[in-house]
Amino acid sequence: MPVPPMTIELTTFEQLEIVRTEVEARDEELRQVESKIRTALFEAERLKYLQVLHPSYLELPQPPDVANVPQLEARREVLRQTLVTLRAALSALEKETAGQVAPAPRGKTRVVTGAGAATPGQRRKFDSFDDFRANR
Repeated sequence: MPVPPMTIELTTFEQLEIVRTEVEARDEELRQVESKIRTALFEAERLKYLQVLHPSYLELPQPPDVANVPQLEARREVLRQTLVTLRAALSALEKETAGQVAPAPRGKTRVVTGAGAATPGQRRKFDSFDDFRANR
């Protein structure tokens, strides 16, 4: 008899966490791409200015990153559109989960037996005198 395939269904809170993580990552990537574009454009303008000042600068080659600006601009636009979509999904998920308490993460549940039992490898602190007396 074949074993049925395993499936996983994400909870709304897991979806929310995934989208939040992706927004942060794509936002950082967008900042890096924009920084590269600014640097390349600045170097190109710097060279143009120097070429206006003196003809000896006409012999200098264009900065290498200037050739990559169209690809960087295309990536910037894709990232911008991705962020718009992710932020819309984030807003919808936040509205859906408003006022709810997130459940414990999967696979990270802690089983407690008895009154506040310690997990293996963890020392349990002594109860205060009042707590000890209340438990007895």
